[in-house]
Amino acid sequence: MINHILVPTDFSDCALNALEYALKFAKRINPKAEITILNAYTVPLAYADYNIAYDIGESEDDIKKYINSEFDKIEEKVPLIKDFEYETVKTENYVKDAVEEYCLENNVDLIIMGTKGASGVDEVILGTNAHRVIKAELAPVLVIPEDAKYEDIKSIALSSDYKGIMADLLSPVKDIRQAYASEIHLIHVSTEPMLDKEKSEEAKNLELHLKGLPHQYHFMVNKNVEEGIDEFAEKNKIDLLVVLPRKKGLFESLFGKSESKSLIFHTKVPLLALSASKKKVIETD
Repeated sequence: MINHILVPTDFSDCALNALEYALKFAKRINPKAEITILNAYTVPLAYADYNIAYDIGESEDDIKKYINSEFDKIEEKVPLIKDFEYETVKTENYVKDAVEEYCLENNVDLIIMGTKGASGVDEVILGTNAHRVIKAELAPVLVIPEDAKYEDIKSIALSSDYKGIMADLLSPVKDIRQAYASEIHLIHVSTEPMLDKEKSEEAKNLELHLKGLPHQYHFMVNKNVEEGIDEFAEKNKIDLLVVLPRKKGLFESLFGKSESKSLIFHTKVPLLALSASKKKVIETD
């Protein structure tokens, strides 16, 4: 069950859009979910998706006052937040480190954050925080493109190389499917015209984890994994793309060394990167 959602923000239109999406999503998934809105700043102030410093004052106190004033406007800008139990948190840190610190100290079931589309050289800096948070594998991360508006999740595409799938990783997908009665499309993009024996066995294992969830298999041949996934999503009117970002295999294909090839920059629909949540460790005597 998704009980606690963390929403990093820089107060930009992109971030506010992600917050509004998060709240409408929570309304459907769990109206009693706790919402935490997190702002991470450095001195001088660094905005989330850019990591470029902006001087808005001469001291840390000025920065804190600015952040507090933005938090004070949250209910006016996103009125739906008043329907939830929520808290605002500000911390002096880089975004990825702030999110990691918070997740390690609290039970976070899902991170929802916005990201800007990009092209050309801008890809070097745009979207890197969503990329870093996903790579840290702190919790499942739902990435909302800046132009994406909330819609019921009627169709889900789960892209996997079949390796490393465990039942607990699929928990958010099951929650979403239950809430929206979504169709689930399991897609595998391969450069070869058929699965090898090892992947065939792993596909059968994945079938066990999806037992009880109506789904369809789709096998496609494409030399470019990202391109194949994107084409499928557009053709089949997918509302949510789900990936398992492993350190090898599919992860390297989608979120690897060349960030300019990352789905994060180009996806037109919300993207859910699966990961086991890092729950708070409670010390005992």
